[in-house]
Amino acid sequence: MTSLHGAIRTLLYNDTAVKGIVDSRIYPLKMPLNASLPALTIHKISGGKNHVTGHGYPRYQVSCWAESFEGVQTLADAVTSCLNRYKGVASGNHIKQIAYVNSLDAIEDETGLFHVPVDFKVIH
Repeated sequence: MTSLHGAIRTLLYNDTAVKGIVDSRIYPLKMPLNASLPALTIHKISGGKNHVTGHGYPRYQVSCWAESFEGVQTLADAVTSCLNRYKGVASGNHIKQIAYVNSLDAIEDETGLFHVPVDFKVIH
């Protein structure tokens, strides 16, 4: 069994629409310097566990990166379609449900890159 982070990466990597856009450019935490675009970064932004049920419910952010607004929107839509409402076993992790929480549109001032961080709650 890999980590939940690894499970999310595997789900995204195996999704035809997402892979068609980013190929294998899915990175933990931040992109490498001079990475090709479009690309994704994944990181855990909060954690939690229900003390009664024992279920975890961490929140993960999948950041979509592209050189155009249209490109980043297309990628964010593909990521959301892939992960939202997913239920099953991913990389050995029993996931009760992945739920879309929030997203926003951003542009990085220094680089001019378009960025859409998409947040998900992973109940496992």
